[in-house]
Amino acid sequence: MPTVVANLYGKAGDSVARKNVDTRSKYVMVALFSALVVAFESVSIEGALNIADIDLFLVSSVPSIIGGLILMGIYPKRTVAFTRNLGRRGWLTMLALCVFAAVGVILWFDAVSRIGASKEALLGGGSSEVLFVVILSAAFLSERLTRLEGIGSVLVVVGVFVVLVNIESVGLTIGAGEVEAIVSSLMLGCSVVMATSLLKTHDLTPLSGVELLLSGILVVVIGAAAGMIVLPEPSAWMILILLGLFPAVGLLTYNAPLPKIGASLTSVLFALNGIMTVGVQLLVLSVVPDADIMLPKNVLLAVLGGAIAFAGVYLLNKRVERQKAKLGPRLT
Repeated sequence: MPTVVANLYGKAGDSVARKNVDTRSKYVMVALFSALVVAFESVSIEGALNIADIDLFLVSSVPSIIGGLILMGIYPKRTVAFTRNLGRRGWLTMLALCVFAAVGVILWFDAVSRIGASKEALLGGGSSEVLFVVILSAAFLSERLTRLEGIGSVLVVVGVFVVLVNIESVGLTIGAGEVEAIVSSLMLGCSVVMATSLLKTHDLTPLSGVELLLSGILVVVIGAAAGMIVLPEPSAWMILILLGLFPAVGLLTYNAPLPKIGASLTSVLFALNGIMTVGVQLLVLSVVPDADIMLPKNVLLAVLGGAIAFAGVYLLNKRVERQKAKLGPRLT
């Protein structure tokens, strides 16, 4: 009888472990999809700033507000419940999160307009943001990467760097766009860690919607206070509204993995946004050859960097395969 009970507990334990492995694998894919969505967003923002001549503060705020309204409108009752249950401490965290996100987004979009989406991805989400999130997650969320995850993470960051770096212009000089990209990463890194903390006890979709809405409103307030908002042509408003789809999908799919696989691993996977951005740029140029887009200059390095980065992703997924192998075949 004790043996039977032990076997039952063993099978139950294996079932739980297998479910955890499958969940981790699923959210790794969600994080990668988020990186792809934001790659399209970055290139779209670059085009909006260069072609449609849309004001920086409007392109930073209106899509965010639209995206927030979309997410809040999906589950209105859950959104109301979220706002009521957040509590005083939760609201203070949410407001601080949105301030960091608003400042980060303004600096991010301005950096894109100054140095291009590729280089911004190199300095921002492809390197410094990962570093900031890993450090902050270790300090405030007690997250630690395993050795295999650490090696894979380093390969991802190195691969992104190789793809986007321009050897001819590498030096110690740094301009306003480069500084904005790095400071933006710090601001967004702080917001990611705060969001991870809130997502452990609060609903994903309403939280993401409120985050986008408040962040967008804060950007408008900052721009209005500085007297820097310039209303665009009527046709540009349609572009701004359509751009709202990107933050709605992008933030939802970025936030979803945070409480499941951790902020550190999510940020590492999101670093592939830099490589994906180059891919999206090439896609746009294949359709519109005269598009005003800044690409990496060394194609060979781009291919090499892509191989290194995806080797890192392979190692990150290797842990999932090992855990599945230990658990054996699925019981039916």
